[in-house]
Amino acid sequence: MVGVIVPAPSERRRLQRVKLLEPLPGRIDAQRVFILDVSRTGMRVAHQETIGTPGDQRVVEFEWDGRLIALSCTLRHSHLQRIGTAAYARSIYHSGFTIAASSPESEEVLREMIERHVERALDEQKANARGIPALSAHSFQTGNAKEYIRHVCAGGRWHAAPTTDTRQPANGFTISAAQTEPEIAMLRASWEAGDAAARAMIQRMAELSISRLEGIPARRYTP
Repeated sequence: MVGVIVPAPSERRRLQRVKLLEPLPGRIDAQRVFILDVSRTGMRVAHQETIGTPGDQRVVEFEWDGRLIALSCTLRHSHLQRIGTAAYARSIYHSGFTIAASSPESEEVLREMIERHVERALDEQKANARGIPALSAHSFQTGNAKEYIRHVCAGGRWHAAPTTDTRQPANGFTISAAQTEPEIAMLRASWEAGDAAARAMIQRMAELSISRLEGIPARRYTP
């Protein structure tokens, strides 16, 4: 009789695919991409230009927690998600990759990244039932900052202007001037790729992050 080995819960967590809270900026060759979801064996990315044909080998690079992840990947499929119809609009593609090879260092960071997202998702399920603010709000700088930046998307371009007005614009968001460039890039990409509901959520989270002087309470669920 052949026994069946059932992976431990911690091992199953490492193997599963996770959807990132916000698109993570990265690069494939010289092209800018955004990582949408990832697992130990593959990932899905968003990009604005065609990236190749199925079977092509590509190196996907991105940073997480200040550490570089470089993965040799095989393109499995690529689909056009949104067609830019206006002169200023851009088409958006989603492509799926399988991971062919990686260095031990990149593999370790990738594993830690996946585990952190799984833990956060489980934490949020527990916390949401108790009415505690979601951890995703922590992607916005909070505190008693008095300087803000208004980001408005108009004519296919982003415009940023300093402001002391905390109100959210009709086509964009107002956030703390303390936000970093990678964070701003992810918020803009999320806005461009999101529907009306997703954009409304970005504005609500931005409004919350700059309206509470004490910041959003941090917590970590301990079972």
